[in-house]
Amino acid sequence: MMRSLLAATGLVAVCLLSACDKPPRQRPTERSVLLAEVTPAPGAIASALGQVRQARRATLSFDLAGRVTSVGMHPGDRFAAGQVLATLDPVPARLRLAQARSEALAAHGESLERAEQLRQQTALFDDGAASQTSLTQARAADQVARGKAATADAAVELAQRDLERSRILAPFAGTVVARMAEPGSDLPAGQAVLAVEGEGELEVVASLPAALASVLSIGDTAQFVGPDATVVPARLSHLSGHLERGATTEGIFRVVTAPGRLLPGQWVQLSLAGKSASASSVAIPLTAVVPGAPAGNATVFVFDATHGQVMRRPVTVAAANGDRALISAGLSTGERVVTAGTAFLTDGQAVREFEGDSGLENP
Repeated sequence: MMRSLLAATGLVAVCLLSACDKPPRQRPTERSVLLAEVTPAPGAIASALGQVRQARRATLSFDLAGRVTSVGMHPGDRFAAGQVLATLDPVPARLRLAQARSEALAAHGESLERAEQLRQQTALFDDGAASQTSLTQARAADQVARGKAATADAAVELAQRDLERSRILAPFAGTVVARMAEPGSDLPAGQAVLAVEGEGELEVVASLPAALASVLSIGDTAQFVGPDATVVPARLSHLSGHLERGATTEGIFRVVTAPGRLLPGQWVQLSLAGKSASASSVAIPLTAVVPGAPAGNATVFVFDATHGQVMRRPVTVAAANGDRALISAGLSTGERVVTAGTAFLTDGQAVREFEGDSGLENP
């Protein structure tokens, strides 16, 4: 009897020890999340970041190689149309022009000689004293001489052009933006010497999301806030039909009236009233968007109330409007998305809605 009792006691102890060795069953951790409802965006004001620049601008260089003798302009200097901005050593161009003129004189002299020989051969042929072959040869020689003379004349014009192009003349009145060469430098043809900008007419160049560009037309109006807090109107003048990386396209807006303090190079936020990304666009807080690549593609975490979890979903961000993102694809009105802490979430993670006591409503 005692032996049976000891055996039973040992069996119970073994079972208890085995139970202790098994790891405890862990329940999935629920994270509290802040949610916001997906809302429609009718008549939303789409926006895009753009940079101000002068409508007239140029990078100036010499058409021929040579040594720079002068660059009379520095960044910020103003100049008039036709003003000399930089010069090359003109001696090589002058010598080439003199050589071309000498060759042209010789070619014209030969042409006169061949023309006289043709006249004589024609007279002899008319009198029956010259053969048809001699007349044909005289005509051919005359044509060759005329061709040489025309070639020599073209060489003179090119040499004259080279001499004139040994100076850089301002194509319009404006201001020097950058100086890329110094006197004494030996430059190849086409190397940049000065970057210049015109005066007066300004424009804004912006990268537009593909969905927004699809609803824009030449002549559409936009506006932005200038440096003196005034609203500056602009009008779409050019719209590229090429998508960069399949996501954005370039649009150029001509500034209608520019305030005096608006300078080229400034970044501004363009607003296009009444131009939402598309008729089916929805809006969510910007904080709900998890950026992705390429530009314009992103993801959000959508709350599944039935299963108490979040699901990662790709969306297309068409534009930004203040603190709201306009979504052209991937979401429907009435769904709810996570607006904070998205970096710590995983697809399918169990969550519960955060219920604060502040009384503040979700955006």
